[in-house]
Amino acid sequence: MYDLIIVGGGLAGITAAIYAARKEMNFLIISPEFGGEIANTPYVENWPGEKHIGGMELAQKYVEHMKSLNVNIVEDFVTEVKKENDKFIIKTYEKIFESKTVIWATGSKYRELKVPGEEKFKGRGVTYCSTCDGPLFKNKNVAIVGAGNNGLTSAIYMSSIANKVYLINKNPTIKGDPILAEKLINNQKVEIIHNARVKEIRGEKLVRSIIITTPEGEKELDVEGVIVNVGYIPITEQIKDLVNLDALGYVSVDQKKMTVVPGLFAAGDVVNNPYKQLVISAGDGCTAALGAYDYLSMKK
Repeated sequence: MYDLIIVGGGLAGITAAIYAARKEMNFLIISPEFGGEIANTPYVENWPGEKHIGGMELAQKYVEHMKSLNVNIVEDFVTEVKKENDKFIIKTYEKIFESKTVIWATGSKYRELKVPGEEKFKGRGVTYCSTCDGPLFKNKNVAIVGAGNNGLTSAIYMSSIANKVYLINKNPTIKGDPILAEKLINNQKVEIIHNARVKEIRGEKLVRSIIITTPEGEKELDVEGVIVNVGYIPITEQIKDLVNLDALGYVSVDQKKMTVVPGLFAAGDVVNNPYKQLVISAGDGCTAALGAYDYLSMKK
C-alpha cells in the first residue's frame, strides 16, 4: 500500500513527485513516457531563470531532477482507477497498485479540427507537432491552424525552415501573446489570415491543399503540410465517473487540488485553470503533493 500514486509524467506530475520525495512519502509515479507536452515545443522563453531554452532540453531537466531523488518510476499506462473504502485501486496494463491517495496529472491531448481529410492525411501532411514533424516540410508551403501561443510559436519556428507559412486564425485578431505576434507581423514568409476556418484538407497520397472559409468566401491554399494547434482536450477518461467535470471536461478541484473524492487530487492541464502555462502546472503539482501530504497527516 503506497501513501501516494502520481499518474502522469508531465511537469505537474514530475513537480508533484519532487515534492513528495522531499516529504519522504512512500509513493510512485506512473506514465508511459516522461517529460510532457513541453518536449514538443521548439523553445520556451517564459520559464523563470531560463531566457531561452529548447522544450526538449527543459523537459529533460525536469526528468533528471526527479530521477536524482530516486523516485520510484513505473513506465506503464493506467487503465482504471477505483476507490474501495479508504484505498484506491490503480490498474495498469501490467499490474495493480493500491494507494491511500492519488494525484491525477495526465495532461491533455491534441484537439482535432474534425474536418474532411484530417483523419485521412494524418502522418501524410497533417500533424499536431511542429517540433516533431516540422523538418519534413523544409522549403515547402505549410498552414498553421490556430493563433494561440502554440500556433504562434509553431509559425515562428516554421518560418525559419518552410518556404511559406499561412497562419489560419478563426478570430478577427490574434489572441496569443503580443510578444510572439510581433515576431510574425513583419515576417515576409508568414501570411496571417483572420476570420478563417479550415473547411477541408485535400490531396491524393499526401496533402496538397486546404479549403478555408472567410467572410469573403471560400479559398484554396496550396500547402503540403498542415500543423493543427487549436487547443487540447483533458485526459480524464479513467476518472470521469469518480470526479466532477466542468462543461469542457476539466476536473473541478478545491484550493489544495483535491477533487470531490477525498484523497483524489488533480493537477496541471486536466484541471479547470483559466490559463495553460508551465508555471501554473508546476504550481499545481506542488500544491497537490503538499495537499496529499496534509490529507494523510490529518488522517493519522
